[in-house]
Amino acid sequence: MKREINFFGGRFIGLAISTILILASIAVVAIMGIQRGVQFVGGTEIQVKFQDEVAIGDMRSAFVDAAFKNATIVKVEGENEFIIKLKGEEGDETRKDSDVVKRVTQVFMQVSGEETREGFDLNKINATDLAYNLRQANPLALETTEMVGEARTVYEEIAETIVAERGNRGDFFSTLDDVTALVEQEEMKTWIADNGKLGKYIKLKEDTFSPSISEEQTDKAVLAIVMALISILVYVTIRFKFDYALGAIAALVHDVIITLGAFALFKQEFSLPVVAAFLTIVGYSLNDTIVVFDRIRENATIIKAKPLAEIINRSINQTISRTLLTSLTTLFVVVVLFFFGGVALKSFSFPLLVGIIVGTYSSIYIASPVFHFIEERFYKTK
Repeated sequence: MKREINFFGGRFIGLAISTILILASIAVVAIMGIQRGVQFVGGTEIQVKFQDEVAIGDMRSAFVDAAFKNATIVKVEGENEFIIKLKGEEGDETRKDSDVVKRVTQVFMQVSGEETREGFDLNKINATDLAYNLRQANPLALETTEMVGEARTVYEEIAETIVAERGNRGDFFSTLDDVTALVEQEEMKTWIADNGKLGKYIKLKEDTFSPSISEEQTDKAVLAIVMALISILVYVTIRFKFDYALGAIAALVHDVIITLGAFALFKQEFSLPVVAAFLTIVGYSLNDTIVVFDRIRENATIIKAKPLAEIINRSINQTISRTLLTSLTTLFVVVVLFFFGGVALKSFSFPLLVGIIVGTYSSIYIASPVFHFIEERFYKTK
């Protein structure tokens, strides 16, 4: 028979380590707090791309000079792009009024070196708006009846050609000659040269969240996690027994608290994708726990004469290879996401990275010992 490792014998050491980690996590969260994203405090998140290289130091200085004291600026690795978050707990960053828009625009123009000039910005405008402006100006002198209704005109074709070529050139035209070369009509070439301009930055994304909506998002995020835990408690109780359910919930709460502590310690920003990551951790950790519990229940009906502690340890040994293989293969994917997924995926992959490791550990040293304690202390006497 294959030699068994006494995993369950080390449960008290495991519980002691977990207790220390949980207390440390609670202390870290209480002292350092959670850095909530704009979805939870209100504010604006902008992703901007520049034609020429811009130093992040120059960007930060420009926002400070523009009186945005709460601006968080992150450079997208490998790209000339920045993600700017204007939070609104202090100051006026959450007000998306004309003053804020003007100040942000002024910052982008300053750091990009873009000059103020009247005209249509052919590096920023989309195909629909460009086609509309062309129809309004009507440089080809088309009959009015030709531009009524939803019928496509030559202007739609020109606008789509210009925007498509701009994408092929990395989202920017360098000169107006690059644009005029795309059209055949001399009237259009002249109109573009006289009315067009080329900006040196574009906004890839801009999302604004009011404080009231942000408070609602916070309530929903907390409710989602609580409802997930309650649903799991009910499911495991029906599928197994209540003492199994308490063991599973103890492991899940353990995983969430420690992951949250690591999140606060490394100053990660809590956003909506992070909520999805925490719910994923709950589901993933439960999966490992259920596998162990199912084997415990199966072995308990086969080897009834053995003590429960021995049955639990045998069950862990029988499922440990499956648990480690599943965790490692998932961990490889999450590590790749964390290091190569860029800024957008880092906040999502970090809690998964911690949660998978902690979740694998808790299915052995938290869920099973809690189940054992409740079963021996309460159910066995009955």
